[in-house]
Amino acid sequence: MQIIEKKWEDKIFPDIKDGLVIVFKIPVSADKKDSGQIFAEMFWKNAPGESYAIPPMVFSSKSNIYYTFKNGITIIGMLQWEKINNPNIIDTDGIWSNFKYYKKDFQTYIWHTEGFLISFNPRKKPEDIIPIPVPIEIIEEDEPIDPNIILKPANGANLYSDLFPYVYISGWPKISETDKKDNFFGYTIKNSSPPLNTFYDQLKVLKAAENRSRMQNEAILFLEGAPPYQNQFVYQVNKLPGYIGSFTALYNHLETTKSTENVVILVCNFLKTDVISIVDYLNSMGYNESKERLWDSYFALLIEMGYKSSDLESIIKNLTICNYLETIFSHLNSKKTATILQNATLYNLFHATILLDKAIFPLPPDSTSPPQPMPIPLIPYAIGNLQLVKYKLLRYEMGELAHITSVMPGEKRKVVNRKLDRITDKEETTTYNETTSDDKTTEKIHDFSKELWKAIAETTQTSNYPDPGLVSTYGPPTNITIMGSYTKAQTTQTPEKKQIALYAKKVLNLTTQRISEKINKVRSHTQLKEFEDTATSILDNSSGKDPAYGMYSWLNKVYKAKVVNYGNRMLFTFLIPNPAANYISQVKIIEGNNLTEPLSPAELHIKTYQDITPDNYLALCQYYQLKTFPLAPNSQLVISDIMQSGESKLIGIPKGYEASQATINYAFGEGNGTTVINGFIGKSSFSFDQSKGNTGTQNFDLNKEQNSIAVGIVSSNCISVSPPEPPGDFQLSVEIISLLNAENLLSWQISIYQLISAAYNEQYVIYNQKSNVSHGKDERVNPLKDYLIVKQELEKAVRQQLQNHIMSTVGLPADYNPQTTPPGINYNYPENMQYINSSLEWNEMTYTFLDEYDSQNELFAVSSLSPDYFSGFLKAAYARVTIPVAPQYNYGFLYFLSTGFVWSSADHFAPCFDDSQVENNTSTDQATIIQELKNVFKEPNLPEKTIDSWEVVIPTSMQMLQKNNSLKVQNYE
Repeated sequence: MQIIEKKWEDKIFPDIKDGLVIVFKIPVSADKKDSGQIFAEMFWKNAPGESYAIPPMVFSSKSNIYYTFKNGITIIGMLQWEKINNPNIIDTDGIWSNFKYYKKDFQTYIWHTEGFLISFNPRKKPEDIIPIPVPIEIIEEDEPIDPNIILKPANGANLYSDLFPYVYISGWPKISETDKKDNFFGYTIKNSSPPLNTFYDQLKVLKAAENRSRMQNEAILFLEGAPPYQNQFVYQVNKLPGYIGSFTALYNHLETTKSTENVVILVCNFLKTDVISIVDYLNSMGYNESKERLWDSYFALLIEMGYKSSDLESIIKNLTICNYLETIFSHLNSKKTATILQNATLYNLFHATILLDKAIFPLPPDSTSPPQPMPIPLIPYAIGNLQLVKYKLLRYEMGELAHITSVMPGEKRKVVNRKLDRITDKEETTTYNETTSDDKTTEKIHDFSKELWKAIAETTQTSNYPDPGLVSTYGPPTNITIMGSYTKAQTTQTPEKKQIALYAKKVLNLTTQRISEKINKVRSHTQLKEFEDTATSILDNSSGKDPAYGMYSWLNKVYKAKVVNYGNRMLFTFLIPNPAANYISQVKIIEGNNLTEPLSPAELHIKTYQDITPDNYLALCQYYQLKTFPLAPNSQLVISDIMQSGESKLIGIPKGYEASQATINYAFGEGNGTTVINGFIGKSSFSFDQSKGNTGTQNFDLNKEQNSIAVGIVSSNCISVSPPEPPGDFQLSVEIISLLNAENLLSWQISIYQLISAAYNEQYVIYNQKSNVSHGKDERVNPLKDYLIVKQELEKAVRQQLQNHIMSTVGLPADYNPQTTPPGINYNYPENMQYINSSLEWNEMTYTFLDEYDSQNELFAVSSLSPDYFSGFLKAAYARVTIPVAPQYNYGFLYFLSTGFVWSSADHFAPCFDDSQVENNTSTDQATIIQELKNVFKEPNLPEKTIDSWEVVIPTSMQMLQKNNSLKVQNYE
């Protein structure tokens, strides 16, 4: 077991004269496979005796760090062993870091380190390559080129291109009151009678009313000198009366000399006066009136940015000197010959930034705007030290052996390689419908034999009683004696009676209707896509006496990579929801590929088959595109039938249902009024007495009968003393309510669950194939294509988010018509996009994909260097994008975000907005950000400096035929 030791050191740490060191111990087995755990210890470079053992790292699992060193610095964060999916890095594994440095107060971190610290486990070591690579140097322009083998990089390849950045991040220290006083100044209201500044007061009133258009109109009135602002706007600063007219020239003079020594004498000499005169002038009414005009003019020019912008810079310089001289000449020594302020304070005063009054700025959005979605707040993330990795193509070289083609002496071989991909889609649909209806109405229903008999001859029955007739004798003990007898005879009725009885009392209608409809609908949709790649090789060794060989080797690219230190940058972080949504929709429209990841049944709240219900199954079948599926069974069915006296039936119950309840409605016809009908349905019996009414209803609870249920009817007539009448008519209707049994419902739920599970698995396989199409599966795809796609989509999303922010900041004008004018036209879209493209350093953009956004834990994070970065891009719910701002746009970009307008003057003259929050609020105000920018960028950035460089071997999918057919196999044992 070999132990590989790698060391990482935080070399850039301006606040502490020390550096954090982490030593990693990576065990590697004899077969060059990892052993499962990586050990590491952390210590400070100046105190190696105090070390912290980081928990062992296992692949793809986080090792949390929380340790306080004796120097008072606490490290909080994590390390994680991840795969590196970058073809430009020879190593396959690395240690990803994300930890912060805190001081004792823990209120804000002082430094932030994020990114890969080390890499290891190379893809292929040089000594493992067979045969040994033969370098092929890039051919210069003036050298001959073999037309059969083009190994020269494309034009411009000799220049270094940006690859990816490493950014060391520091937090935002809270600005002190002293720093705020020295580095910022603003408008202060002077108490005077009558009031001097009616323009300022009017702007305050309009800002309180959130009337943006009125504020703009008021500014235009002031700039044009309309009443009541005649002769108030300062057109030429040098024409102001008194010393203040020379303050702009004084600013230019002090900026040129760049010296704060004897500044009091320097000012007096430039203005050709003495200290007492300057002090008296700074306290005079004329000076205050001129300064009020300057402030009013400054406010008006900010509101109408671009109007007479040539005067804006002169006004800013003049106001800066006003604050500069007021502070200096209020801090003189006892002899009034010099100031008591330090040189650092004088430097800060001269470079102080105007702090705008929040009673006026920033302007409110147009109140007539339609409701806008709440914008995502855009604030600077941090100031970081940017180290960019660059690369250029050095040469090509032959790598590992790909394959060998052998031809025997006298043999001629023809090899044809043909690759054909074909996709065919065919759909067929068949529909068959059959409807049968039977309508049968009869007053009486008898068995078939009796109906046949009655069809031949209608029968009547007569009772004859011979003498002495029917005699009943009663006596003790109670008995009944019946004497006499009677006979029955059947005769045929006359045709007239038959006509009346048959057609008046018997009606038989039988209607049978059968509609058979068969629709054979065949829809054939054939989509044919063919990709054919044919290569034909003829190897002719028919006249040769020795075997012939063709040896093919893989062709490798060799890049030169270097790390360049670009200095400090202000970083902005953008949170992009659904970063791949636009790309997925475009691919679906153009190529027909749906790159939307299908939701699993569990994500749709279907965790078991019991979650399938008749209410949700149709939506599920539609989502998973099921073409055939069983319909949901009805929860209950009602079976009905009609019966007459003396009839019995087995009423069928549909399969999968159980008889639950029954309702019988009965009716007696004309005839004997004392008829009693008895019967049963299932295990329940019933009895209906005509004497209690000719109609009635009775409900029954059944016993969950399945398949069928028995129903029978028996009549019982009372005997009359007089000759009996014919039995009365009787009919009843039966309605049986059958409920779906649990087994049938369960069977249907299981079948639907299996169908949607199979459909989801199929869709997920197709999705993975499509989403990973450029990850090595298609050899014709450029390996940097995915990086370019992701970069372009994220850039578009960031630009759109910035434009939406500007739209919400400015608001829509009152005359805006969305039917005729695109929204971007109202926001100087071309000018804004040009400024955004210039002010942000897009090539240094970094990003992390998140399945779920959690500002603290960042769950399921996938970085731009992760092996699954493209899949993470397609599946991400959010993308966290960090972009540096070009140093020459630092202050102007903050102004652009606050107002929606491009700052047209010098960048360091851009004002600051007073957005300080309430006490104990952790939000970073703009003054704190600008102060940190002043501290970091006080000294100009040094020219870019190369820190490290190395060569990177990149395998390609191209093969090359060797000129030399000798095969060298070396034994390293």
